[in-house]
Amino acid sequence: MVSLTFYGGANEIGGNKILLEDKGVRIYLDFGQSFGFGEDFFYEYLAPRKANGLEVFFEFDMLPRTPRLYSEDLLKLTDLKYQKPDVDAVLISHPHADHIGHLGFLDEGIPVYMGHGAHRITEVYHDLYPALSDIGEHKDIRLFGSGDILKIGHLKVQPIHVDHSIPGAYGFIIHTSKGPVVYTGDFRIHGPRADMSEEFTKQATAAKPRALLCEGTRMAYEPPHNYSEAEVEQKSSQLIKASKGLVLAYFSMSNIDRFMCFYNAAKKNNRVLVLGTRLAYIIRSMKDKIKVLPDVMTDKNIAVYFRICKSCTFNEKDYFVWEREFMPRMVTYKDVSKNPRKYVMHLGFYGLMELVYLQPKDADFIYSMSEHFYEGDDNEEQRTVWENWMKHFGIRFHQVHSSGHASESDILSFIKQLNPRTTIPIHTNSPDAFEKAGCEIVKPQKGETLEI
Repeated sequence: MVSLTFYGGANEIGGNKILLEDKGVRIYLDFGQSFGFGEDFFYEYLAPRKANGLEVFFEFDMLPRTPRLYSEDLLKLTDLKYQKPDVDAVLISHPHADHIGHLGFLDEGIPVYMGHGAHRITEVYHDLYPALSDIGEHKDIRLFGSGDILKIGHLKVQPIHVDHSIPGAYGFIIHTSKGPVVYTGDFRIHGPRADMSEEFTKQATAAKPRALLCEGTRMAYEPPHNYSEAEVEQKSSQLIKASKGLVLAYFSMSNIDRFMCFYNAAKKNNRVLVLGTRLAYIIRSMKDKIKVLPDVMTDKNIAVYFRICKSCTFNEKDYFVWEREFMPRMVTYKDVSKNPRKYVMHLGFYGLMELVYLQPKDADFIYSMSEHFYEGDDNEEQRTVWENWMKHFGIRFHQVHSSGHASESDILSFIKQLNPRTTIPIHTNSPDAFEKAGCEIVKPQKGETLEI
């Protein structure tokens, strides 16, 4: 018997925690944190303290009360007795928090499989944000690349690179005793590396899957136009060209494709792309893995922004040791404000204070993140603050974005091509939309076990 138990990722976007069991072999497909994790009981400083253990998480059913899974230290104050883990592996599809965010709770002896690029990203983010980006201590991390074959008990797993909005994203073909199970992770067809997703589609189709676990982030939502990264670059370039002042841009620091869009657009318009020290650290740390990236330390089209700190003199002692290596590439608010039309500057929500020093005139802001921030009530307070800053400084606001997830039409086409015996919608708020595929759809519920 092959079974799938859904501890997360069912009827929700993200939070993937799916246990696959086959003849005594037990593997988790991702171990992520839900986007709304704990929001029903906690707010700001009213939050569980991981250092105390898992008792609060169990009390509010925020983590599955599953034996032989968690770290011994975290179980000390719970009624769950520590036992040696019986999980053979955790397969990580990619390093977004909704897929890896709960790795830190696991017993450190459980083998964790992840791609080389994904592992590098987790290391870099832990360097920069040790309290916020912590996947825990693991004695057995096994790295893989596309084309490798992972043998876990009698299971054979093929990781295949897919295109997503972060490096190191994979889908998996898992060969079980009942036939192949395909797990998409998160993927898209319209990105700059669509060839990788197409190769995944080709190999998954050839496998003739018994079951398909398919993400559906954008199901039931078909935009008027599905923007590609090339179109984001083109539109951003047009906005930069038309701007009469400083151009500010916000995009995820882990989205390397989007970084390249703005780097190319700035360069095309004879502007310098200004990075904060953290983004500069990420780009420099990933360059040996992603050869197309420019060299932050030598590229004349890049500068590194140093915020004003305690001494107000930009003395190296004001900055972390890791920041100081970028000081030869330094620009400050004085440089940017003196010649604003020379620059395109990466600036996020928590960097808005720099506008007080920059005092931009006739500036433009290009928001290039998920539309989620500008939808719904959850972000209303932060959105209002952002809009107030834009209004105060008279900054023109633009949205230019390409999703990291496949569109509904692409997903339906993908399912039809694979022609699985059973399709199981995951990572979606709209499982009913999968009915349009015209095949057998089984919609899982959280905590439910399905046999295949």
